[in-house]
Amino acid sequence: MTPRVLSRELKSLTQSGLIDRKDFGEVPPKVEYRLTRKGKSFVPVVAAIRQWGERNLSETAALAEAAE
Repeated sequence: MTPRVLSRELKSLTQSGLIDRKDFGEVPPKVEYRLTRKGKSFVPVVAAIRQWGERNLSETAALAEAAE
């Protein structure tokens, strides 16, 4: 991921209210990001998607290997 893409994604997540950005106004620049309450509420959704992938995609990979 390029710095430009990362910057764009962080800005989008900030605008959507999923993360907060804290700029310390230092040189060199120091910035911290953290999940908001809204962002933390999304963690179970991501965990559920991950679990689904582990269950279902590993089966697909095993079937593909068995077919070879």
